[in-house]
Amino acid sequence: MSADLPDESGRTDRWQSLVAGAFLLEETLASKEAAERRAGAIPPTLRYLDSLLEVFPSHLDPLEDFEGYAVRRMALALRHALEQSGR
Repeated sequence: MSADLPDESGRTDRWQSLVAGAFLLEETLASKEAAERRAGAIPPTLRYLDSLLEVFPSHLDPLEDFEGYAVRRMALALRHALEQSGR
């Protein structure tokens, strides 16, 4: 089955969500002053990762949807790294 067919439980929508969220995050970060951007980048990035974790939920089966599972694992790892760097 192709992950690009719109009738497959919204799988196309989640890819659109991933791209749209990335653009929104870039715009949010670009709109801040340089000094604020460094300190203020983590909260909007964490919100973006949280939204990805909703779109790519924990019940994804890597055998049935490896791409979605891979995105989820990467989002979790990035979220954890950002939380660790903020301490």
